[in-house]
Amino acid sequence: MSRRGLLVLSGLLVLGGGAVGCGSAGGPAEPDPRKVNTDVEPLERRFRAIGRLFDPHWLDYNPNDSGREWLPDQDPQIRVVGVARLPAGAVRTIVDKRAHAFEPSVPSHIPGELAEFLPEGAAWVSSVRYDKHVTRSLYRGRFHFSAATDHVYFATVNPEIVPASQPQ
Repeated sequence: MSRRGLLVLSGLLVLGGGAVGCGSAGGPAEPDPRKVNTDVEPLERRFRAIGRLFDPHWLDYNPNDSGREWLPDQDPQIRVVGVARLPAGAVRTIVDKRAHAFEPSVPSHIPGELAEFLPEGAAWVSSVRYDKHVTRSLYRGRFHFSAATDHVYFATVNPEIVPASQPQ
């Protein structure tokens, strides 16, 4: 899943930041960076504070990577953006906590690949305080919730696995 750290120095291939597959003319094709993912585990590990997620649809890609460069971006800004359903009533429990100060919001820059997965009738709210609660300020992230549909829409950059959150 990682696209980081490919560097060629004097014929020496160095990989950093995780496994990276190298395709050749007869090898496997490069994965489509705009393919919608449905795996829940990577999201739940990064967004533990939100809780259980169901039926996710998400993308992870570098919006600055045209795929035409010889060397990949040395400091990629991997955008992880998507939508998932929470258990019935879970969103109401999150947004009703006054300490987070949720306000009406509208998700922006929604990739076309995800538009069909956004729930109809969603009334989105978000909170900068709750964003920091989820990210622990280790990465950029915006989380929009709809209590009407029990969904979360997330837009993050380089989301990290954060330690388990304290209840708030």
